[in-house]
Amino acid sequence: MKKSDVICSQCGAGFRRIELTSQAGTPGQYRCPTCQTVLETFDGRHMVAYRLTVQPSVQTLHDAL
Repeated sequence: MKKSDVICSQCGAGFRRIELTSQAGTPGQYRCPTCQTVLETFDGRHMVAYRLTVQPSVQTLHDAL
């Protein structure tokens, strides 16, 4: 298992990213739920999960939209 932190480049939201290399995932994309920016595209080789840990500031969100 690999853990890392990811910050959305558009709105500043923070996420914890967990990757399970021992389990296959599903191909697709993960988009920031706040501003819809694509944070990662998955090929399905590993299971990947994201969890929102830091809400973007109101000003940052306004500037991103």
